[in-house]
Amino acid sequence: MSDEVVIYIAPPSTTRGQWRVRSDGRKEEQRADEKSAVAFAADHARMVLNAGGTAVVKIERADGSWETLRI
Repeated sequence: MSDEVVIYIAPPSTTRGQWRVRSDGRKEEQRADEKSAVAFAADHARMVLNAGGTAVVKIERADGSWETLRI
């Protein structure tokens, strides 16, 4: 495992789509809403932190900008 893991959360591309959570080395996960996508990403980030790494969670916003969360 590298020292830093970046976890990306992307909004649905359609009105009925799902939120997507991805990071290097893991398959993309899909969640029904933003809250559950953030919770899933936070759990993954905590796992990385507990293993001695660092994690950054980035959420893509509707305007295309990225918000960075510190876990």
